[in-house]
Amino acid sequence: MDPSKQPAFKSTGTITEKELNELYGPLFPADLVLKFAEHKNFDAARESFNSLNEHEINKMDNRLIENNLLTAQPLESWEAYIAHMFLKVLINEYERDKQEKIRVRMEDPVQQQKAEDLLKIRQSGKLPHVDLAGTDFTVDWRLRQMRETELPWKNISFDDFEMDDYGDKYMCFFNTETHELYMPPDDLMELPENVVVLEIPNELHLDPIAVAREYGSDLSELLREYPITENLTAKVIPLTETGLPALIENNIRLQQQTISTERPKRGR
Repeated sequence: MDPSKQPAFKSTGTITEKELNELYGPLFPADLVLKFAEHKNFDAARESFNSLNEHEINKMDNRLIENNLLTAQPLESWEAYIAHMFLKVLINEYERDKQEKIRVRMEDPVQQQKAEDLLKIRQSGKLPHVDLAGTDFTVDWRLRQMRETELPWKNISFDDFEMDDYGDKYMCFFNTETHELYMPPDDLMELPENVVVLEIPNELHLDPIAVAREYGSDLSELLREYPITENLTAKVIPLTETGLPALIENNIRLQQQTISTERPKRGR
């Protein structure tokens, strides 16, 4: 029997994310998985777990081990213990599936040949490319920059990127017209035109060969986890899905308050 399908992990609860947030306040993704499971909604817990990235899953696994959370003693209830056991089962399934995908890829002759061809191309000196909102950039990890392929004198430094909360991706505001980074001012009053947010894969995905050279890593081991990707593309996020609308709303409110305060009062 699939461990996660054991009777102890059968869903009998129907609690929703909204209800959990009302009970406990805003929850981090890992805590949301646990609270769903604690309230016996194991189906929702699995769905939430499947939305997590690799860094979040590894972080949860380390927390379970370091804090000895797989025994009943340090936990406040039996439900919490069951929830943590369910989380560990999901983590084990994730790791098993990940290793299986690697095995299939390594044993597939077509995939193997493709990987060898990409490796030869990269080792011949050809640098990887990445699509940034429809514009092709050449990745030069050694110089820590991306150069617009058609206009190589225009470049973006990796030092100017922000990392996401998990260190998996680089984040930036990007002007799709000028192909330059954009820095929103603190007093922003309206959404800028032609600006989006980009999620760019980190260097392990962009150029594992350059990373292996820099750190003296075992290349074959690194390529098992991070194979060379032929078509790299940054994820484009519209500004409406960022914190900028809230910043603008707050700035407008402050401006209106200032105008109201400064307006002279009429005499009788």
